[in-house]
Amino acid sequence: MAATIACAALPAAARGRTDAVARALAAAGGEATLRRVRAISWIGTMRMLLGGVAVDLAVEARIEPFGRARFESWLPSDGRATRRTVMIERDGGFVVHAGAQTALSLEQARFQRQQAGAYAYLLLAPAYLSAANGSTLNASSDGYPPISLTLARDGRVAAADYRIASPDPDGAAVRQRLSFSGTVASAGVRFPRSISVMQNGRPFSRLTITDFAAELDPA
Repeated sequence: MAATIACAALPAAARGRTDAVARALAAAGGEATLRRVRAISWIGTMRMLLGGVAVDLAVEARIEPFGRARFESWLPSDGRATRRTVMIERDGGFVVHAGAQTALSLEQARFQRQQAGAYAYLLLAPAYLSAANGSTLNASSDGYPPISLTLARDGRVAAADYRIASPDPDGAAVRQRLSFSGTVASAGVRFPRSISVMQNGRPFSRLTITDFAAELDPA
């Protein structure tokens, strides 16, 4: 009863902000489940615009929230054996292709790590969350840029605005606008099926997930 009275005493705007965080967590699978996520992985396709030319890739990924990440891609016509693998560790990264391993520069590794952070933010619970209003969340995590998440009416994250460091030593920060649609689910975790990225105001990529898996720590 006391909790109900305290909640009722909050101004409507404050209640709306509190409700926004709760709605988002519920839509993504619930805070208890999301806090147990050890890693997410997917198989899918990605269309990238490179120099104005559309390139279609087969892709696989595995991401530990705000930790290690692996991204693999290849041209479907060439087969998976030709894949390019980007491995991101906590203190660096490297690329494996055609049997050769090449270290990423500090700037390139940071760029890839921060890109992986965008996917980790969609799990919500591993990050610090606050609500700007009833439909916008601000999220942050140590060592990563903050992100602004726009919610749909049902609480799902519909879009995000994210500013990440350039992969070039003297480059300007990269502005990303991410849009999300559809849903895939595993072990109670719900994640967008389609992720479109605008980079510095221009279309950059569209990921479509066909198979999704979430690995959870024991309850």
